[in-house]
Amino acid sequence: MGELRNSNFELLRLVAMMLVLLVHVNYFSLGVVTQHELLTEPCSATVRIVCEQLCIVCVNLFVLISGWFGMRPTFKKLASLLFQILFIALVSVGVCHLFGVPVPKSELDSLLYFGSSYWFVPSYLILFCLSPVLNAYCEGASKRDFATLLTLYFVLEALFGWLASDVGHYARGYSAISFIGLYLLAAYMRRHGGCMLSLRWWHYLALYLLFTAIPVAIAVFGISQKDRELGATMYSSLFVIAASLSLMLMFHKFNFRSRVVNWLAISSFAIYLTHQAPGVSTLYGQLFKDAYAELSGLHFILFALGITTLIALASILLDKLRLWLWRCVTTIVGWR
Repeated sequence: MGELRNSNFELLRLVAMMLVLLVHVNYFSLGVVTQHELLTEPCSATVRIVCEQLCIVCVNLFVLISGWFGMRPTFKKLASLLFQILFIALVSVGVCHLFGVPVPKSELDSLLYFGSSYWFVPSYLILFCLSPVLNAYCEGASKRDFATLLTLYFVLEALFGWLASDVGHYARGYSAISFIGLYLLAAYMRRHGGCMLSLRWWHYLALYLLFTAIPVAIAVFGISQKDRELGATMYSSLFVIAASLSLMLMFHKFNFRSRVVNWLAISSFAIYLTHQAPGVSTLYGQLFKDAYAELSGLHFILFALGITTLIALASILLDKLRLWLWRCVTTIVGWR
């Protein structure tokens, strides 16, 4: 049996997926904080803004991890990813039908091209296919050229994908264009981070909190004055990107090995796929919307943490079935 690999980034994968669940508890289910809500219920509205900002790093984290290690695409890996997506989506739809949960036809149709709530999938697949080209650049570019490219890239993203209401097809960070920048940023940090990698873990935690606090202040000001967040929770926000990078570097400083964490993390992507499957995503949003109307602040938080943890565990167990079936498939077709 080979040596057990470090579990720091495996734990981060799980954290990223839990943050996805929590970010969908908030604005996805309850709607964005409005000016009326902030003025009439300032405490609960501010807590919602803070929670959204703490969790909004989730997607960027997942892509940064891919860039840190570098993806090595093969046809077998692509087939495995597509099998995972379709298996979990179809099982989720089947369970919805079994319990009489309506599944909108539009969501079923969009599954054919991974649309609707599965927006992450096509962007990640494009990044997956382009990764050999990106890897070749990362390995061959000088530190100076690499830094110049990243500087120009993020200046353009800030101008056209964040400050200018997305006139550059960055889609607020939901696009493959944004994923490419994150992938390159993580690859640069691993190869040329130098002194930026030498801080203590709590320094990175402080940076994460700082880059969270600034957009919180911007959002509170923007909502109170103009009923707009002023781009605070965009994935393409430079503050969100900086917070995401800081949190990743914090976990980089950890050094531990856990078979349990590694076993759970193998199926981390299933957490996203399950709760955003056709039919399930609508049910998920309605569940927390109803709970928010019935429960007090602390009780709602405890309810949300409990339910999201159960959903994460159920998703991971479902994916273990998928992994077993995939091994059967690869054995039958003779893939090694």
